[in-house]
Amino acid sequence: MVNVSVTHGCNARKKVVVVGAGISGLCAASNLLAKGFDVVVLEARDRIGGRILTDHEDADNIDMGAAWMHGTSDNPLVKLISKLKIDYYYDDGNPLYFTEFGPAGPNFKAKNVADEFLDYLHYWIQKNPDGPDYSAEEHIRKFVGQHELITDDERIWAPEALRIVESTLGLALGEISSRFLNEMLPPQRDLYVKGGYDRVVHHVAQPVRDLPGVLKLRHVVQNIEWSRSGGTSPVAVHAHGPDGKLVVFDGDAVVVTVPLGVLHQSKILFEPSIPKSIALGMSRNSYGTLGKVFIEFTDVFWSKQNDSLVYFPTPATLDEDSEKNKYPVLSYSFTATNLWVMTGAKKLCILLSPPVVYEIQSMGGNPDELFAYFEPLLELFRSEPYKSLPKMVDAKVTSWTKDEFAGNGTYSTAKVGDDPRILWDALEAEKDLRLQFAGEHCSRTGAGCVHGAYETGEVAADNISRMLGRE
Repeated sequence: MVNVSVTHGCNARKKVVVVGAGISGLCAASNLLAKGFDVVVLEARDRIGGRILTDHEDADNIDMGAAWMHGTSDNPLVKLISKLKIDYYYDDGNPLYFTEFGPAGPNFKAKNVADEFLDYLHYWIQKNPDGPDYSAEEHIRKFVGQHELITDDERIWAPEALRIVESTLGLALGEISSRFLNEMLPPQRDLYVKGGYDRVVHHVAQPVRDLPGVLKLRHVVQNIEWSRSGGTSPVAVHAHGPDGKLVVFDGDAVVVTVPLGVLHQSKILFEPSIPKSIALGMSRNSYGTLGKVFIEFTDVFWSKQNDSLVYFPTPATLDEDSEKNKYPVLSYSFTATNLWVMTGAKKLCILLSPPVVYEIQSMGGNPDELFAYFEPLLELFRSEPYKSLPKMVDAKVTSWTKDEFAGNGTYSTAKVGDDPRILWDALEAEKDLRLQFAGEHCSRTGAGCVHGAYETGEVAADNISRMLGRE
């Protein structure tokens, strides 16, 4: 076992260990370095970025992880767009809606009813602050069942139209908390980052990379010893290095930025245990899974005007003769991002939510198998339905469900019975600890978003700076 003291200058300087080199860890480390601390960043992977992952082997630099900036009116990362000369696209134009019968058409108002339900939830929560938490699926069925002004068709199809939120929250509709549904949806307008989100990562990481010895890749943290009272070694972080040997990094404080899914699985042990209020908050905050399939063709056969193509499955009351009985893909809701409109690539990016995300990611990325599975859906998307689909060039699928360092998922979300406010309140109450947490799951205003993770890195750095008397 090797013991390492975190020092890059004078021994009198306070030392902080940051666990994880995703956007929150990099932000925390960069801010701490700027405040004069000695810092070491321990990253389990052989790269930085965490759940931000740009595939540069692809000619279009597709993002397998985060790809959007949400809430752009007050997103701190938006200021980097002009600075880094990032090209972007606001993808909030009108989607095209489909059912197994083809394009839904302009008179398909079930989506409007689903949107009305989201507005109703604000009213319902105000009137029932201590009421039961229904699943989004159960709650919208109650809503349409009592709605006197909608048609029978809208009553049947509105719950299916609400499934569009599945690909945002990474959960099936029957699992989503209706109480926190609106709160967990990304705020305001979204923009798609062209050319790779990792440019933002590399910019934030520059102070960390500029100083030798700060960034330690392939260091898998096993356990963290920490103290409320201080002492000669208030913090000791135990990690296995690239050679498998155990290394201990001593410090005065530690920022833990690993994904919520990793914390749920107790991949890192804490001694003493995490404060009960924070542990309770983490247990009442779920971890969702969003996947992506990128399919490239020789020609664009879908709409060249609409930002996205959205498919709604046939309601159970109508599915006796449904095509979804023959083709499993038609049983699920899908949102396909139109990369032709956004980037000029002859590709669709199909977003995957549970349970189908597990089925697709188990295929191992075989392009022919992926195409065969999605072919019935792709045929519905044809602008000229009498023509055969063009030749597929390639297909790629994400693998976050198999990624232990991502916690086998993608980002925090809220299932029925969850209350993410418990975690947010606990972190605020414990802001003077030597043990700080950061990441999208710690953000009250940006949960599930890159900017939320980034902002919590700033908060953790400020908390430690204040606690160690550096401000």
